[in-house]
Amino acid sequence: MTKHTSKLAGWAASLLTLAATASADVKIDEHLSVSGYAVATGAITDPKVGDNKDTLFDSGNTNFDAVKTAITATYGPVSGKASVFYVPESTSGDSEAGLLDGYVTYTTGPVAVTAGKFLSYLGYEAWDPINMTTITYGNAWNPIPGYHTGAKVDYTGQGFTFGAAVLDSLYMDGAHFFGGDGDFGNALGYEIAATYTAIPKLTVFGGVGIEEVDGGPTQSVYDFWASYAVSDSLSIAGEYSLKDDGVVKADWWSLFATYTVAKPFAVTGRISGNFDTGGAQYTVAPTYTINDHFSVRAEITYADSDASAVQLGSKGSFYALQGVFKF
Repeated sequence: MTKHTSKLAGWAASLLTLAATASADVKIDEHLSVSGYAVATGAITDPKVGDNKDTLFDSGNTNFDAVKTAITATYGPVSGKASVFYVPESTSGDSEAGLLDGYVTYTTGPVAVTAGKFLSYLGYEAWDPINMTTITYGNAWNPIPGYHTGAKVDYTGQGFTFGAAVLDSLYMDGAHFFGGDGDFGNALGYEIAATYTAIPKLTVFGGVGIEEVDGGPTQSVYDFWASYAVSDSLSIAGEYSLKDDGVVKADWWSLFATYTVAKPFAVTGRISGNFDTGGAQYTVAPTYTINDHFSVRAEITYADSDASAVQLGSKGSFYALQGVFKF
C-alpha cells in the first residue's frame, strides 16, 4: 500500500506543476473558436483485475486518460464542430485517435437541424471527463449509447426541448472509432428525447433509443433522469436506465449529490446499483478547482458485490487521482 501511496503523491506533484502554466487562447475570430482538454489519471484497483494498471496515462480505461481538441465555426444560422480525440488505449482495441465530433447545424428560430457525427441524447453522466463530477461512471452495464452518425432535429420551446434522430446505428462500433457502424444500408438506429426545465432549479429528462438488428432482435434502451439545485451549494440527481437487447433485459439506477464546501472545493457522492441482482456501488469524489483551466479530482469507489462492480469486474475497491486541464 505504501508503494501505491507514493505513486499517487508523485502524480499529484506533477499535476500541480502543470496547473501553474495553464493558459489558453480560445477565440480565433468572430467565426472560429478552439477548445479542448487533457486528462491524466492514476488508478489503483483492489483486487487488480484485467486491464486496470497502476500507471499514469495508461489506466486501461477509456476516458480516464484522454486528449481532445475541437474547433467550432459559426456563420449566420450555420454552425459546425469538428474534434479529434485521443486515448492511450481504446476499449475496442482498434484505433487510439480519430475524429469524434464532426457535424453541421442549421438553426432557424426554435428549430435546429444537424447532420454528421454527434453524441447521443441519452445519459446523465457526461461523455467528456471535464464535465463529470466523478472519475468513473455509475452504470455498470453500459446501456447508454455514445457517438453515432446521422441526422437529428431539435426544437426548443418555453421551458422544454424535444429532439429526434435517425442514425447509422444506436451503439458505437469500435471499427469506426467511437462512432456508429457507418452503414445506412443495413439496420438503422433511432433516438427521441425531451427535457423539461420550466420549474426553476429542476431539470427532467426522458429518452428512448431503438436499433434494428439485421437477422437479430431489436435493441431498445430507456433513460430517465432528474436534477434539482437544492441551494447554491447543494444539488441532487437521480437516473434510471433500462436496456433490452432481445436476449438480456437489465436496469440500472444511480443517485447523486454534489456539495460545494467552499468555492474551489466540491464533493460528489454517488450510489448506484441494479434492481434485479442487488448490491450497490458507493462513490466519493472530491474536486479542487485550482483555476479556470485546471482542477484535480480524486475518487474512492467500493462495490459490495460482483454484479455492482463497474471498474473492477468483481467485489472490491477503486482509487484514482485525476488532473484535468481544459481550454
